[in-house]
Amino acid sequence: MTNLFDVSYLPIIIFILRVMNNAVGTFRLIVVNRDNRVFGFFMASIESLLFAYTAGIVLTDLDNIPNLVAYVLGFATGGYVGMLIEERYLNIFNIVDVIAEEAIAHEIAQKLREEGHGVTEMRGEGARGHVMQLRVVAHHRDVKEVITIARTIKPGCFITVEESRFIRGGYVRSQHQHHR
Repeated sequence: MTNLFDVSYLPIIIFILRVMNNAVGTFRLIVVNRDNRVFGFFMASIESLLFAYTAGIVLTDLDNIPNLVAYVLGFATGGYVGMLIEERYLNIFNIVDVIAEEAIAHEIAQKLREEGHGVTEMRGEGARGHVMQLRVVAHHRDVKEVITIARTIKPGCFITVEESRFIRGGYVRSQHQHHR
């Protein structure tokens, strides 16, 4: 590598390769999550090659501080780029269950609906009497908003969140609303 490029450019090349390494890794996870294992295999090969190559350059000369800094900063920046890719292309949905007294639960449900969330209200019996369970299927980016709305109306309400592996039908807040 040092024969092909001026050595002064090596930290920049290391940085770029590490960013690409993390971005490819994130993209690979998205592809595998969508059941495209063959393409995921291809992406894993590229990810592995990028890692081995950049690690090899840095590990053979750990006293080269600019290369080491480029490697570390490239990894950190790649993690950030990976989060941006995930946010843009990965659709992870969660089920948020909110349990509260009937009147308050209905008020929470109305506010959630005003904000564009689909809510199912179910009557139940809790430890202290009649309660309502509100079930909201929300994109992972919306979970914090759902919890904030519920806690604003009833700070002590019981909330659980779980990942949903499969959803079809029903009403889930439109994806285009996430690009605010």
